[in-house]
Amino acid sequence: MSALFGLLLAAQMQTTPNPTRPDDYRTGAAGAPLASLVLDSTLTGGQVPVAILNGRLYPLGSQIGPYRLIAVGAGWVILGAGSKRLRLVIGGSSNPSEEK
Repeated sequence: MSALFGLLLAAQMQTTPNPTRPDDYRTGAAGAPLASLVLDSTLTGGQVPVAILNGRLYPLGSQIGPYRLIAVGAGWVILGAGSKRLRLVIGGSSNPSEEK
């Protein structure tokens, strides 16, 4: 398991192609999409939890556009920017829900 985790971290800067992504898809700063964030998967069994958002790997604490990845759980993540919190779940809507 730890070998798989190491390989995933080594591939952090690589983007996994998504065949369902529109041709006009654009990303903002640090690879964060301009319109929405989609949680593809989470990995919580290693030393550092990892989230895969929009086909890209982000370890806990990563900066994703204006947000920081502040929590990773089994099938969910929480992103923060100042006092603003966004909770994303796998299979949820394409637009994140805001939390206070």
